[in-house]
Amino acid sequence: MAVAALGVGLLIGAVVSVTVRPDAEAYWLAAQRLREGLPLYGGPRGDETEIYRYAPWLAFAWVPLTYLGHDSAFLVWRGLLLIATLAAIAPLIRRPTPASVTLAVLLGGLLVSALPAANATPLVVGALALGLQTRFGPILLGLAGSLKVFPLLLVAGYVAERRWLHAAVAIGVAAVLWLQILAFDIGLYADLGGPSFYVGGMSLLSVTPLLWLPVAIACLIAVAVLAIRRSPWTWLAAAAAIPLAVPRIWIPDAAYLLPGAATLLRVIDRGQRLRAGNRP
Repeated sequence: MAVAALGVGLLIGAVVSVTVRPDAEAYWLAAQRLREGLPLYGGPRGDETEIYRYAPWLAFAWVPLTYLGHDSAFLVWRGLLLIATLAAIAPLIRRPTPASVTLAVLLGGLLVSALPAANATPLVVGALALGLQTRFGPILLGLAGSLKVFPLLLVAGYVAERRWLHAAVAIGVAAVLWLQILAFDIGLYADLGGPSFYVGGMSLLSVTPLLWLPVAIACLIAVAVLAIRRSPWTWLAAAAAIPLAVPRIWIPDAAYLLPGAATLLRVIDRGQRLRAGNRP
């Protein structure tokens, strides 16, 4: 636990000691273009962090923030991300063990280190950690999938529980929200692909495909086997597959383990309560 805290402290110190170009600048510029009636998927090409590559709804959600002014908008946004980070680790802190607290420190610290960049990852992780096992879980997962795509790996958890409607709703919401890009100039969006999409990305693939491919295949096979066996561990395996199997991630994406772990704990608790209720 001490080593985890030290490592997180060093990481956060390294991040705040340099000037970070916020990823959220892309959200700000996209919302500004909507206000001015300009193409949503247009914009600058000089700085890759300013290119908007997300579903349209996030840009519309940012439009009210543009009326606060740039600095105030980013202050409010980072405040929301910090609250989401605390929400993401709350399920582990509520059941304090050396393992859960260490995991919360490590992964919560990764999300805090992402605050200067102001990427939406902490908000996505926090929403999923709190909501996957609620009635709104499929909608939240669909929203996350419309932004990042790879959180949809967590649909395997619903499949393991044979909650087919939940799985279908999550995929359907993500598809509907993502396909809204067709209402805009898709030619401009298509121009944003190619090598520029991978600027700043990292994964085992960036090390060598010879390492990434077997690991990715092993992760997907493990998730499939666990889902077929209806194992509650499917949630954690699917969450672990995100940083290991996805071709392009960044370090804070390891925090997707938090919703997987939180959901696993809730499933185990629910099973224990059911077994206790059936005892004579």
